[in-house]
Order: sequence, then structure tokens, then C-alpha cells
Amino acid sequence: MTPHPSGPWQVAHPGRRRRWVAVLAIVAVVTGLAVGAYVVLGDDPVRVEQTPDPRVSPPADWLSGAATEDVVTIDQMGEWRGRPMEIGGTWSDNNEAMVELWQLHDEEQFGSWDRPLDIAIGAIDDDQEGESWEEAAEGAYDDRWRESLTNLRELREDKSGTTYIRFAHEMNGDWFDWSVDADNHEAFVEAWKRFRALQQEVFPEAQLVFNVNRESVGTDMDWREFFPGAEYVDVMAVDYYNRYPYVETEQEWADTLDDTDEYGAPKGLQAHLDFARSVGLPLAVPEWSGSAEDGDSPAFIRGMYEFFSENAGTGAGEVLYEIHFNVDKDDLNWLLFGEYLRMPESARTYQELW
Repeated sequence: MTPHPSGPWQVAHPGRRRRWVAVLAIVAVVTGLAVGAYVVLGDDPVRVEQTPDPRVSPPADWLSGAATEDVVTIDQMGEWRGRPMEIGGTWSDNNEAMVELWQLHDEEQFGSWDRPLDIAIGAIDDDQEGESWEEAAEGAYDDRWRESLTNLRELREDKSGTTYIRFAHEMNGDWFDWSVDADNHEAFVEAWKRFRALQQEVFPEAQLVFNVNRESVGTDMDWREFFPGAEYVDVMAVDYYNRYPYVETEQEWADTLDDTDEYGAPKGLQAHLDFARSVGLPLAVPEWSGSAEDGDSPAFIRGMYEFFSENAGTGAGEVLYEIHFNVDKDDLNWLLFGEYLRMPESARTYQELW
């Protein structure tokens, strides 16, 4: 049986991602400030007051951030959890957006962002342009990729934070134009190497991120077979949501850490970390969250925190950064902070731990 995709985009749009931009901003730690939130009980939201933990934030052994839809919410979330947002996350994942990079320009969301930034830029557009990995391997899109990298460098070169480029993210699923499968995986590897050469030439200060979905869907193969090699990658990454399987207890969390998908590739978080270690790279989790549609699981939130804290670092097989997907979509399915919450216990656990 083909497994269900595990991320939010795939559920709402099985073959396509809605184009959008999520923004982050650096916030200072503010203690003692009450932040209002709503908990949904039945059909009626109930307002509760949530006060940040007044404890001093622990040392940031890994970069921690959250994707939301506006700066005000980001500021509030940082105050609420008692730890500043240390890395930003955004998407420019179509052919036009990867070149224009609108949100990075002056006076736009990330125009003054000086901290580390994770940006997913897509790769090719099959639906509108008829593009393919086979053509990419021959250099058909080098000019656009070079322009994207050049603009990205110019917009980020005076910033002190590292730029992490998620090229062709979640390529091991069947919902993006840049999906990779048994028919095109060899061309993908050659195309990736071309992009890596351009990135090293144009923007060598950036870090290139090989970002898979938690499990492969519709690829007919183990994604490790189209991993291009550690010399062509700076950071391994996995997007990780609490579904397929949904875990509700500490034991269920532990039982899924070493899971593999139907092709034998890593699926559990520990399995992904082990692969990163085996190729000598750090691991990032650029998108993660619980899923209200499946349940409210504090055990999942606690498990993620403990995993990050126990494996934090910059070396091979260590967690470099994570970004919580706190985006208001799919009927508030992913939120841990916001006006209305469907996972109140998970939200409280996140607030207490971070």
C-alpha cells in the first residue's frame, strides 16, 4: 500500500503546493507578559490567558524558529514561548518567485532579516513550462538557477546569518513538479550536481540543504539511491509531522523513531539522523508540527524537544536547526500558537519546554 504523505501541503493539495510566503522575525525574550489565546471546545472558542515561563531560556545548542504568516504573530509567539526566534523560514518555490525573491527586498518581510534564513526555492515547473529533470541535467535551466542564486546572494550578502537553500525540497514525494522517481532519478542527480556547482560559484557562503519528506510517496524507490553524495550537500533535512503514523504516547513515539518507509528508506526521526551521521552531515528539520486532525499529542511535542536537545550541534549526525510550521491553514491544523487552538495540550507543552 502506498503510504500517505506526512506533511500539511500534501493533505490539502495532493499534487500541488499552494504558493505562499511565510515570514519570521527576530524577537527579544520578554518575560512576565500575558498572551491571549483561544482553545476550541466543540464549536466555541474559549479564551484563556497564557503567561510565558519566567525561567531564563537555556543556551541555544540548536537554532530554533517558527514559520507564521505575519510579523505580529511571530513577535507574540517568541514572547509566549520565552525564547527568541533564532532562524527564519520562507518559500519562493516556483520559477518566477525563485528569481524575484520578493520577500527579501528592502521594506519587505525579510528585507532587514539579519539572522540565519532557510529558503525553499523549488527547482523546475512541469505543469506550466513542461520542464523535466532530464532537461535540467543537460543545463536547460542553468540561466534561471544562476539568476536565482545571484539575486539571493545580493539580497543576503550583507547579512550576518547563514542562508540555507532548500533546493527541490520534498523531492521524494509525488506532489511537486520536481518530484524524483525511478524513471528520472539519475537525471536528478546530474541536475543537482549542476546546481551545486552554480551555488559554489555564485554564492559559496550559502549552505545547500538536501530536504526529504519524512517518507517517500510514489517514487518506486529508496530515496537514498538518488542522494547525490555528501560532497554536493551541506545539510541533510527532513520535514516531520505527527501523522502516518500518529503518535499519542511516549511509547508510540519511541517505537516509531527507527521506522523505515515502504522502500526501506529512513522514516523515523532517529533513522534520518542516523543517515545524516553515516554521510557526515548535520540534520535540520525545516518543517514540523503536530496535526490537530489526528489528535492533540503532548507526547509528540515532548519527543521532538528531547530529540533536538539530546542531539543538538553542528557536526555530523547532530541537529543543526528546526522550524515549527505554525501556519494558519487546513482549518488551523498545525498551530501551537494563535488566536484559536485545536491542540491546547500540545501548545502548553511546547511553551513549557522551549
